Amino acid sequence: MASGIYTAMLGARAQEHTLESVNNNLANVNTPGFKRQASMYREIHADVERQSSSAQAEGVHRPIRYLPDDRIAGVMEERFTHFDQGALRQTGNSLDLALEGDGFFVVQGQNGPAYTRNGTFTLAPDGTLISAANGGAVLDTDGQPIRIASPGASVSITREGIVQAGAAKMGQLAVVKFDDPRLLERQGDSEWKPADPQLQATPVDDPVVHQGWLEGSNVNAVSTMTLMVKTSRLFELNNKMIQSYKQMDSQSAQELGRTV
Repeated sequence: MASGIYTAMLGARAQEHTLESVNNNLANVNTPGFKRQASMYREIHADVERQSSSAQAEGVHRPIRYLPDDRIAGVMEERFTHFDQGALRQTGNSLDLALEGDGFFVVQGQNGPAYTRNGTFTLAPDGTLISAANGGAVLDTDGQPIRIASPGASVSITREGIVQAGAAKMGQLAVVKFDDPRLLERQGDSEWKPADPQLQATPVDDPVVHQGWLEGSNVNAVSTMTLMVKTSRLFELNNKMIQSYKQMDSQSAQELGRTV
């Protein structure tokens, strides 16, 4: 019975991790630039089955412990992000910007530059273009804040990201990319930072910036709700299996006591 309880417990834990990702995705279904998360699992047994002792298993990647053949652990390896394009929505606000294709805007974070697809921008009292999400300055291709010299002037932004106030050029938006965006860490407010400080961003050669538009979340509300219901039911099913195995253990112990 113990192996059955163990298997059901692993299933419940896996569904719990999935629910955490699904709930977070649903909570951000209307957050501009948000990218949905999913969980990746693997079996520890696949790493240690070739080992002949628990001591030899210590060198495997992220081991939890040496497991007998009847206990194959499904362990969450990591949460990963789907960076596919979200739908573009026209807002009519001249400071709302959306990127089409690869790339991130660069904004000033608390500890250096941060990268985002959320183009909800506004002007600070001094004319600095800032992120409405965190209040950080939006940076140009030289890594400097973009300031509108005449805050009352009409602001236009070209497809290439050149910011103009009237006829005067105020700078060009930095639009950068990473060879493998999966190496970025989520920071909140639809912002990202490299997990490794050595990971460098490179400029996007031909950025496509849409003024007066926002990129929506890439979360599909209908399919995500369906997944949440399915995952919740699987979680409940595994819990019922655990309770059933416990009852079977209890009955077996009672029957054994009667025969002794």
